[in-house]
Amino acid sequence: MHLFGVDGCRGGWVIAGSDDSLSRLTFTVVDDLADLFARVDAGSVGIAIDIPIGLKDDGPRACDLAARRLLGRPRGSSVFPAPCRGALTATTYRRACAASRRALGVALSIECFNIVPKIREVDRLMTPARQAFVREVHPELVFALLAGGGRGLAPPKRTAEGERLRRRLLRRVAPRFDPAAVRRRLGPSRVARDDIVDAVACLVAARRIHRGEARVLPEGTVPRDARGLRMEIIA
Repeated sequence: MHLFGVDGCRGGWVIAGSDDSLSRLTFTVVDDLADLFARVDAGSVGIAIDIPIGLKDDGPRACDLAARRLLGRPRGSSVFPAPCRGALTATTYRRACAASRRALGVALSIECFNIVPKIREVDRLMTPARQAFVREVHPELVFALLAGGGRGLAPPKRTAEGERLRRRLLRRVAPRFDPAAVRRRLGPSRVARDDIVDAVACLVAARRIHRGEARVLPEGTVPRDARGLRMEIIA
């Protein structure tokens, strides 16, 4: 099976790919995910993506709360509360906040609103059947588990120290890669260094899922949304 780790970036989506041995990495940037998700229907790929899948209209998702608790401070804040589905059609931040207040009782964060177009794209492509092969992950959870401490990493990912630590953790399970070189090849205006590192973390999660080694949040019964999509975060 071919595996892919997917992270949002300025140019669309950055994709780290490999076979299930993670012996060699490939990197691409695509404008949309329609072609990649279509491959899921043949059952030949596994995808781990850093984007909310499954949305509630009556309160926060249990997986978001569990992920924030596991990461603790300061990395717990990297898990944005997922928007309600009603916010996906809002054309302005003000309207998105109004929809969120009606459904969830709180306004939408500006960070979450900025990725609403990407959430909307994935929500449009997702089905319960596809979710067998497309799973929501969060890179900071992957790094926390690789570090073995059960908590989020202290240094931020966009600092030199933070990037070095995350790349060192990834080298335990994935080939070496140079984010600067990958970025030059893909286009500096399209992708950032941390997007590339996060995509590889998602790829590591994809292999953990494929091998049955992944941790699922929340523990126990995973709730589903109105469309039948599981609301879970895996690492």
